[in-house]
Amino acid sequence: MPKFLILPDHEMRERTRASLNRVPDIHDWEPGTPLTDLMREMADPVGIHRKSWEYAICVQGLRDLGVINESATALAVGAGSERPLYWFANHIAKMVATDLYDNPQHEGTPLMLEDPQLFAPFPYRHSHLEVLRMAGDDLRFENDSFDFSFSLSSIEHFGSREIQRKSFEEMIRVVRPGGVVCIITELIVTDHTHTDYFQWSELEDMFLTNSAVELVGGTPDLSISESLIRYPVDIPSSGRLATSPHIVLIEEGMIWTSFSMFFRKKP
Repeated sequence: MPKFLILPDHEMRERTRASLNRVPDIHDWEPGTPLTDLMREMADPVGIHRKSWEYAICVQGLRDLGVINESATALAVGAGSERPLYWFANHIAKMVATDLYDNPQHEGTPLMLEDPQLFAPFPYRHSHLEVLRMAGDDLRFENDSFDFSFSLSSIEHFGSREIQRKSFEEMIRVVRPGGVVCIITELIVTDHTHTDYFQWSELEDMFLTNSAVELVGGTPDLSISESLIRYPVDIPSSGRLATSPHIVLIEEGMIWTSFSMFFRKKP
């Protein structure tokens, strides 16, 4: 079972992290890299925040795996109004965003159904984005409908572990053989358990052992800078977004961060 590799900061600076399946680290924000170029393309605000990393690693991974092109179709699950929706609308034939869209006070606001342009961070091709109300565990699409699907730190909030598992299976079902599914979720660093976030063993059971897909893009990399673990962002005191770098978080002693995974659907 992989363990977190907590390294002195100077060692992490010299470490090459080529895997797409990894946790974020401060050095992912180094200027002039593909990730920071994508963050800039998506008009992310100034600051270091793991959501910016999630958006960028999703696009980079899907691009590296060869599924982004002008004829491609994609499905986002638990999509809210995330920036990649608009980026993909400018780069593929069809971007379909799904969510419950039932909470006016949340990213999943019903306004997204009425006028997604209200949330666009930059100009986009309106006809290439479709927004639908749909639960992740009941995707109303035919088998093999999309070239790729993705869910960015959403699937852990879908409900029970059974609903989360069914949602992953649904995302696989609607992707064509050879297509790619990207899942980014929260991975716990400490020994705590959580109803939503995952210990490594839970993540392995939920995602990495599914026989319909194979992990692609490299061996999981759990290396991370010591300073991020030593000084995590305290959620209650930070107002969630105020503190930068917002990469590793802590709440009531539980420390967690993001983890990206890319799967290719088997024939």
